[in-house]
Amino acid sequence: MSGIAGILRRDGGPVPKKWGDLLERALMIGGGISSRFEDSVPVEHGDLQILLLSGVSGSGSGAISGSDPRVVDGDLDGECALAHWNEDTLELELRRMGTGQKSLYWFDLAEVGDGLLFCTNPLPLLKIARELELQNDYFTQSVHEYLQDGFVTEGGGLLSPICSMPVQPLPQNCTKKTSELRCDFIATPAEDVQTLVQLLGKPFADPALLSTLQQYRFAKEMGTSVVDGLVILESKQLFNRFLSTSPTEKQKVIQRHIARRIELGAIASYVGAALSIAPDLKRIEPIKFPLSSWLRSPQSSLGQLAGDVFHSEHTFENLPIEKKAVLEMFTAHQQETQDHAEELFALLTLALWSRLVHA
Repeated sequence: MSGIAGILRRDGGPVPKKWGDLLERALMIGGGISSRFEDSVPVEHGDLQILLLSGVSGSGSGAISGSDPRVVDGDLDGECALAHWNEDTLELELRRMGTGQKSLYWFDLAEVGDGLLFCTNPLPLLKIARELELQNDYFTQSVHEYLQDGFVTEGGGLLSPICSMPVQPLPQNCTKKTSELRCDFIATPAEDVQTLVQLLGKPFADPALLSTLQQYRFAKEMGTSVVDGLVILESKQLFNRFLSTSPTEKQKVIQRHIARRIELGAIASYVGAALSIAPDLKRIEPIKFPLSSWLRSPQSSLGQLAGDVFHSEHTFENLPIEKKAVLEMFTAHQQETQDHAEELFALLTLALWSRLVHA
């Protein structure tokens, strides 16, 4: 995985080694660290500490040497997130440019010290915020919103106190034809689910991302670039397009598209596939796979994973979720009295994400 991360601390306090290790591990999913810049500058109350990290990427990531060090995820002329350290003014600039495929998260140490941390993956920042006992007042409400809407809103309460860096729009040049990636599903779904939770740093309720991961891998193996879309066409939308849409519904679609760009961008970056997104076109048709059967069968890797997670003693203790209700739903699905595949999948990724945050 490509990406950038870093720490700035101005109050003279030490930077725990564990923080840097967490950021490094987040960038090393499927890759490694390509560059590291570290410096200590005497200031009024001790030493200012600065650390910049860049992950391995075949698409332009890396540190740019010179008097003002930078680390970049992506292409400076297109999709990118960057951190720029000015050694003269002792200022750190964070930017995110393009159409929004490259993510960048940060949080302020204001409550526990002068400085900030940033990363292209929110997971290590969430672990550090938990270590610092920074309170999330909107967590319960945000869990309910995730389960209702099916995605995590950028800048929403579920990741609080972590913030998502706004994107500076750049003109988009994209082939106006969605790629056709027809291949078989050959990966182990349980492993891919866990990989995606780590890669995105947040839960996801859309099982089609398993297809996206497999299809982008296939494109990389074939040596072809990917043109994907954002529009999901369902039968009910055939008639909805003739009806007026409320401002709330329109905003939800915008938020979903923002989150989707980051999801697709993270997957493409992980497998090393070149990606363009045509927002007005349909998404690449997902591979058809038997999600309900996988979750129902204790012999399947996904069914085994779900059973282990849902029956684990401490799985839901950090979530506003009733374990008894989840197990009843899981049992009903296994006995084929009801189909709860979509709900169970969303709960599974939520539980896996919570485990990582509280590990």
